[in-house]
Amino acid sequence: MKYDQKVTCCGGALAFSEPEKAQAQIKDIIESAYDGGAEMIVTPCPLCQANVEVYQGQINKRYGTKFDIPVLYYSQLMTLAYGGSAKEAGLNGNVVRARKLEEFAGK
Repeated sequence: MKYDQKVTCCGGALAFSEPEKAQAQIKDIIESAYDGGAEMIVTPCPLCQANVEVYQGQINKRYGTKFDIPVLYYSQLMTLAYGGSAKEAGLNGNVVRARKLEEFAGK
């Protein structure tokens, strides 16, 4: 999948000191994923996983967007790939639910 922002940092280090800059960067990442047809974002970085997921609501308010894309930490996806359940993968802890994966893995 072509996804221009797939290796872009979420700007997590700026989340507290310069939240506008971090949220603009997160918006670009999510927008690029949507434009590329993504149904979820998977990242190896726990800070990116948290920031890109948690700030979607604030970004929606700030920019008038309607983002609601699940963001998973890669180990969650690996757990499912190796036959683990949604519970074992910790999907119940995500802010934006990965409903398709929950169905795939069985709750």
